[in-house]
Amino acid sequence: MHDDSAVPRRARFRRGAAALTFVALTAGTALTGAPAATAAGSAALAGKACTPTEGFSGCRLFVPSEAKQGFDVPAGVTSLDVRAWGEGGAGNSMTSGGAGGFVAGTLKVSPGEALRLAVAGLNAGDALGGKGAERGGNSSGIRTSTGSALVIAGGGGGGGGDMAHGQAGAAGGESGQDASEAGRGGKGATGAKGGAGTGNGAAGADHAKGGAGGAGGAGRYAGGGGGAGYAGGGGGTGAETGSSTGNDPTTGSGGGGSSYAEPARVDDARFVVGSGYKAPEKTDPFWAGSDNPIDSGVAEGGVNAPGGPGRIVLQWRGLPVDRLAQVSGTDVTTQPGHDVKPLAVVARGKDGKPVADASVTYTIEDPDGLKPLFYLTGGPDDDETVVATDAQGRAQTPWINLSGSKEGSFTVRAQTLGASTAFTVRVKESPYVVSAAGGDKQKAEQGQDFADALLARVVKSGKTAPAGTEVEFRVEDTAKGAPRFEGEDRVVRVKTDDSGEATAPALTAGEGTGTYTVAASVGDAMTQFAVEVVPGDGSEEPGPGDESGSPSPSPTTDPSPAAEPSPSATGTAGTSTTGGTSTTGGTSTELGGGSLASTGAGGMGLVLAAAAALAAVGFAAFRFAPRMKLRSRDNA
Repeated sequence: MHDDSAVPRRARFRRGAAALTFVALTAGTALTGAPAATAAGSAALAGKACTPTEGFSGCRLFVPSEAKQGFDVPAGVTSLDVRAWGEGGAGNSMTSGGAGGFVAGTLKVSPGEALRLAVAGLNAGDALGGKGAERGGNSSGIRTSTGSALVIAGGGGGGGGDMAHGQAGAAGGESGQDASEAGRGGKGATGAKGGAGTGNGAAGADHAKGGAGGAGGAGRYAGGGGGAGYAGGGGGTGAETGSSTGNDPTTGSGGGGSSYAEPARVDDARFVVGSGYKAPEKTDPFWAGSDNPIDSGVAEGGVNAPGGPGRIVLQWRGLPVDRLAQVSGTDVTTQPGHDVKPLAVVARGKDGKPVADASVTYTIEDPDGLKPLFYLTGGPDDDETVVATDAQGRAQTPWINLSGSKEGSFTVRAQTLGASTAFTVRVKESPYVVSAAGGDKQKAEQGQDFADALLARVVKSGKTAPAGTEVEFRVEDTAKGAPRFEGEDRVVRVKTDDSGEATAPALTAGEGTGTYTVAASVGDAMTQFAVEVVPGDGSEEPGPGDESGSPSPSPTTDPSPAAEPSPSATGTAGTSTTGGTSTTGGTSTELGGGSLASTGAGGMGLVLAAAAALAAVGFAAFRFAPRMKLRSRDNA
């Protein structure tokens, strides 16, 4: 997670690492940070997945952006826990900006309702603070699809430009605070009424006129701008000369904007006002400080710095998760210095059906000091990330970086409200390298054979592996609706030919739809294939899943490090991690947003190359390849 992380983190930058080249398996989402739309076209929620507080199953965090932001209420959800901060006003060496406001409560909603969110930040927000010597903070807001205000967190006032100490007004409660310079500072907004400007400072806009902060007065030394809000704070006065006597400056700072919660829709509304430049609710788990000495933390007024950004967090109680089933990454073994492909779980309820929109927190436990880290987009690699389950209950980690040369093992723990599971990743030197040489990233309809055989290439000690080397192919999903070899076997063993290649028997799609992982391993070396099952009638609707009614996981479309080169028959060095899907999970760059923004959250549909037909010659080549089925190890 990067500097806007909603949970405590132990980030560690990789030193001396080469720049990563990220590739996407499929088309991207409409909003980064959300899981991609599934192949069936189901919408993903906007916002960045975050770890919910106790009692909640789903969580989304929104940060400033000039792009549009929207949120569609998940199915079955009738209330949202809301927390919103406005932006702090900017300050200088003599006058500090005012803190942004904080509003919290329980917002009554309808399943599927479209909300519009605007998070305060540079050039972004529900309304903009006034210009001046230092600008006032912008407001954060949640509105209905028609633009009616539901929750507004006001922005703090901006500092004046004179050479005497002052303090801009903090944003409200229901009323914003006045700036400290008596007779020269702007007034805070009162409810829906904008605060008065002082001297040549402009008044803040009333709610009916948009809630913008008033501009600071002009002059050689300008006044501070008022903070935006439900109504805007007034601008401070400006002056042609900068002389002042004692604590009586010749210019004034801006007043704070007001905050708001719609009484008919928000229960237990709570308004918290900061103290001067100090942000409100700094003990809240979703508040975040700055990771550098220049910028301000969330909603902090600037002290010789810009004000801190706003933030909105939405939490809800969805269907409870009874278990997390491992569907990709079980019993992974890799060599030192080789990245680990994404691990994945499917969240299921007590009825066996998938649970969508649940936040899954992945944490790396590293007792052997191997220093594995998740690759995270837009921030430093970290040992913790949060991923939301998609419409088919799947939550997939980013790739995991292993840059050291040590052997050992580490654990990746997946946890959500009500369930947890742990993956063990072994890191061990092996003379073998296994790579996906054919059949990766293809799709088939339910009940049909995949057109291309899964082909694994094996290298031993830099040379083509001897003929007869045994390769195990394993479908990692244990659900009855998952693909099976020749329609019945989850695990088979196949021997390599003279070119070091092992061809698996026909892989038949089951009733479940989505992406499945097949591991191919030789001793302690392995690689993975990703295959997709689509509905048999050619539609893009989710399939029925296994006999319990739970559809299988769908793909995500997040970037991952570029795939490593596959080894050749002549002994070219390769890796055991070629192929497979790629992801960044809920750890994305900042999200789209802006003033009164609204957008659909669905991503583009998955587009994968598929074979046109199963040729008779090709079919015979893999259908009757030498193989030995393994039944005892898995009861497969």
